[in-house]
Amino acid sequence: MKRYRHVYSLTLADIDPDNRMTAGAVLCYFQDTIARFLTEGRVGPFNLKEEGLAWMISEFHARLEALPSWPGIVQMEVFLSELSTIKIYVDYLTRDVRGQIVARGTSVWVLVDAATRRMLPCRSHPRVMALYDEQNFIRHSRFPFPDVLSAESTGMNYLEHVISSSETDFNGHMSNRDYVRLALSAIEPSLIKGQTLCAFHVRFQQECHTGETLCCRCLDKGDGHIDLYLTKPDGTAVCLIVNYFTSSRP
Repeated sequence: MKRYRHVYSLTLADIDPDNRMTAGAVLCYFQDTIARFLTEGRVGPFNLKEEGLAWMISEFHARLEALPSWPGIVQMEVFLSELSTIKIYVDYLTRDVRGQIVARGTSVWVLVDAATRRMLPCRSHPRVMALYDEQNFIRHSRFPFPDVLSAESTGMNYLEHVISSSETDFNGHMSNRDYVRLALSAIEPSLIKGQTLCAFHVRFQQECHTGETLCCRCLDKGDGHIDLYLTKPDGTAVCLIVNYFTSSRP
């Protein structure tokens, strides 16, 4: 089946004020699990670095159920689910200690030349293809991300943030988990009082490094739908996150 599983013990850093696993933690554990899977196939980030290649994630999608509390464990399961000429879809399941699915979704990756950032056909790399099992095939529809807002857009909650070295990962740019954490912090608490995040969709568009400034705008579209836009000061799009909230369970 070529599915990879790994178990994690939740830490307090992964928990929100309501003692629930955070959305950022789901993304963080997913990325660690897929890195382990790829490394077992000798196409992990450090394997590819020796070949002058790199992985880049462009989208991450999550549907959340009753996320576990601390102390607890989660099991992550990942597998390659669809390969196009350029894109690779990696699906995942997150289970709690009882084996119940608490989060699921997919992600989109591309293989690039590390120096030029030119995308390469994933099917041209034999060790990548060796990790794919056609039994796992799932056809994915394209998520309808909204247009990026201009830097002059007004009428929304707004914050600026200077990236610190502690927010950068081994690639030298801001970690994907911190994009999500920063963006969600721009939501006014009154907008989501009594509500729980049930789904979020991320499109990564630009790398950012230590010392750069990020601008975050929050657009409330009603009915629990909130869009978050991360840009550079000149309006260059960095990250877009579409969020859906639902009334919290009693």
